[in-house]
Amino acid sequence: MSDERDTMDEKNNMNMEYDRNEPEGSVEAETAQEPGIEELRAQVEDFKDRYLRAMAEMENMKKRQQRQHADVIKYGKESVLKDFLLVYDSLEKSILSAQDLYPDDEPFITGLQMIERLLLETLKKHGVEPIQTRDIAFAPNVDDAMMQVSRPDLEPGMVADEIEKGFMLNDRVLRPAKVTVSA
Repeated sequence: MSDERDTMDEKNNMNMEYDRNEPEGSVEAETAQEPGIEELRAQVEDFKDRYLRAMAEMENMKKRQQRQHADVIKYGKESVLKDFLLVYDSLEKSILSAQDLYPDDEPFITGLQMIERLLLETLKKHGVEPIQTRDIAFAPNVDDAMMQVSRPDLEPGMVADEIEKGFMLNDRVLRPAKVTVSA
């Protein structure tokens, strides 16, 4: 055991002598290899730029996520509301049929019209509004032209008749109105 200690002591002494015998120029060589102040400043500026860019990207991502979340809340019920529009279409057709087949049955027709109003009010509470097509020019962003008709009482490009009512959900077309357009 003492031999091992002696050997270790000898190695330590040799290392100490080596450190003491090292020429002074080698310390200067080490400092020459270390980055200068200008290089360090450049690195700091680079890291600062990267940091600011990363923070801006995070802020943009946060805003984008908030917009997407708001859109999900605002338009997430779109498919359910489209299904309710089918119910509205059936109710509207029922009213027209009742007026043609049973014009004398006012209480029945009035009841159907009250249900129609209730359904429209309920849809309105959820941001659904009917698209106005009467007495206006054809608007391709909210109307689907089904055919052109010749009507001397209307200027060309005006909506002649509404085949199916269109609806908007907030500021987005939920279902375009199907219309005929005067030629």
